[in-house]
Amino acid sequence: MISTKEMCTVAALGLAMSAHAQQAAPDAAPAEAADVNTVVVTAQKREQRLQDVPVSVSVMNAQSLTNAKIDTGTEVARLVPNLRVSTLGDESQPKFSLRGISTSEFNLNAISPTGAFFDEVYIGAQYLGGAQIFDIERVEVLRGPQGTLFGKNTTAGAVNFISKRPRFKEEAEITVGAGTYGYRETKGVVEVPLVEDRLTARLAFTGAHSDGYVKNLNPAGHDLSNIDRKAARLTLAYKDGDGLNGTLRLFGVNSNPDAIGVVNTGMLAGGLNANGKNPRINPFNGQPLGDREVADDRSGEIAVRGTGGYLTLNQSTDLGTVTSITSFLNGRFQNLVDADGTMDPLLHIDFRSRNHEFSQDLRFATAFDGPFQFITGLYHQRDNVDIGTTYTIFGGPPVLPILNQQYLQERRSTALYIDGTYDIDKVWSIYGGVRYTRDEGRLADFRVTPVIPVQPELRYDDRKPTGRLGVDAKLTRSLMLYAHYARGYRSSAFNGGALTNAADLNVAKPEYLNSYEGGVKSQMLDNKLTLNVSAFRYDFRNQQFLNVIGIGNQQLVNAGQSRITGAEIESFLQVNKQLRLSASLGLLDGKYRALTLNSANLSGKRMIEAPRYTGNVGIDYSIPVYAYLLTLHGDASFIGEQYFLATNADNSRVGATRDVSARIALLSPSKKVEVAMYGKNLSDNRNPTGIVLDATSQTKFTPVPYPRRYGIDVTFRY
Repeated sequence: MISTKEMCTVAALGLAMSAHAQQAAPDAAPAEAADVNTVVVTAQKREQRLQDVPVSVSVMNAQSLTNAKIDTGTEVARLVPNLRVSTLGDESQPKFSLRGISTSEFNLNAISPTGAFFDEVYIGAQYLGGAQIFDIERVEVLRGPQGTLFGKNTTAGAVNFISKRPRFKEEAEITVGAGTYGYRETKGVVEVPLVEDRLTARLAFTGAHSDGYVKNLNPAGHDLSNIDRKAARLTLAYKDGDGLNGTLRLFGVNSNPDAIGVVNTGMLAGGLNANGKNPRINPFNGQPLGDREVADDRSGEIAVRGTGGYLTLNQSTDLGTVTSITSFLNGRFQNLVDADGTMDPLLHIDFRSRNHEFSQDLRFATAFDGPFQFITGLYHQRDNVDIGTTYTIFGGPPVLPILNQQYLQERRSTALYIDGTYDIDKVWSIYGGVRYTRDEGRLADFRVTPVIPVQPELRYDDRKPTGRLGVDAKLTRSLMLYAHYARGYRSSAFNGGALTNAADLNVAKPEYLNSYEGGVKSQMLDNKLTLNVSAFRYDFRNQQFLNVIGIGNQQLVNAGQSRITGAEIESFLQVNKQLRLSASLGLLDGKYRALTLNSANLSGKRMIEAPRYTGNVGIDYSIPVYAYLLTLHGDASFIGEQYFLATNADNSRVGATRDVSARIALLSPSKKVEVAMYGKNLSDNRNPTGIVLDATSQTKFTPVPYPRRYGIDVTFRY
């Protein structure tokens, strides 16, 4: 259970006022931001006022993201209670944990229980999401199972990134910046109407590069953990006078950072690894290495390539709106890892993946008179993943062979869904929905040369219902109560980590989550104060779990039962036209009720990546300076201790973490030029962002966050 001391700490934090997750005020100047009624979300696939949505949702608009200098998907968790992001690679590979629901699996064919969506399109290849946080209108984080409207693999919830809509008028903006560690960036947007009030084109782009943040003492190598991201998005929008509008978004991603800098420690006596070396000793002078120093025999390379497009069509009628969303995506990923973190070729892993995805969502949302409104639709999604991974252990021959793992995974998902609301009277409403999904999977041509020959095909065919049923009471326009039950599921999965034993190649069964949640959404003090509270209990069954048996021996199993209880408090206070305060608080108590791994009974252990508290506080203050506008922003996030292994072993524990960031901006009288200075990770947090214990090299693999850093950027608007 959560201790009294921790409860007091996080309760005091929560009372500090208002959550960044709720500070979705309009993009205009703070003088226009007092009325938070203008916050609109699409958490239920139609535009609604945030305070009218009976779902636990956190929202960050464009100005919030800019003020907090959020550049990638891995940074979103700074502002959202009970959302954590761990990384075992670079910033293009976020692994979400939402309300304690996560996955221990890191294989390239793995799927997350938290769905990532871009403009309502589900993206399975999550490495393509990290660099696309640019020209964003808002980010919505939906907590709890979203199996009805979002569907695929949203057991924990969904993170929905929504890009800015074209405005059908000329617009241009460019930002150039520089910072410590050789950081430099350029991003911007240009919109040009092609046919007045009919057709427009909007081009947005981003690019950033830095030197490595982790020093590699190998004279022949490169420093690690640098930034290198490049992406662009072309949006074509059309509308006519008969209710038809369409948006075509085409994107490309091309990033080439060096490998992540990993602080490895030996797990044998005296901190030694399987080669009898201490990875934390400088091999060139025998002195201890610093916190952000390594001596690696390979610098590695991460390559992210992606292209794709989303076509959204809407046709309004007297009865409602017909929407069609079609998407396609092609991606390629490579990560060359020095997994042992030394000058010896003890364990090198070359991860390679090719992804092809397609989806089609066709739905109808009613808009007729009457107490009953609903959304119904058909959905289809398919993805093909071609995996090729090379393992070089103890330098390869003649000690051990080089292992080349290859396979092709195909998945198909088809669903029929309906979700609706019935207004009993002016106060009470009931809402609910059901989705019936068929998920099919095929694993073909699996082999590990030279130890596992080509294996027979594996298949699964899941046919499962998910849904929700709830009630809400709108006591006033400023006060709503809600309670609901929801059921989520994640489809079966193949063990993509089988390496030395063909018997490890299996299909894990689907996992299920029953959620019971209640909440209050309220506004007070003439709507200047927003205070939203939610509480929940989860019963989690058959969680898919990676079980590492020993050297080269990984199993994908179903992990019995878990129980999670928790709550979120989100608040936002617009003190006056100049001052805005914010705070959020997340509480979790997640434990395994039935879990056995490697013959060890782990019942009662805390769940992985489930800190007992998360919280943040923030402040935004604007003040006129002659004809200029000076804006000050600061935010701090706090995370309780967490474990990355279900055994709760000390070497998988990460202590309490804090992260502080700040930004100062000066806007010209014409509002066409803005100069900003910022600092990130001002607390110089060095806690690991992920932990893997590798039995082969006998090392603890721990990526570290980017260090304290500063920068300046200048934005020009036309």
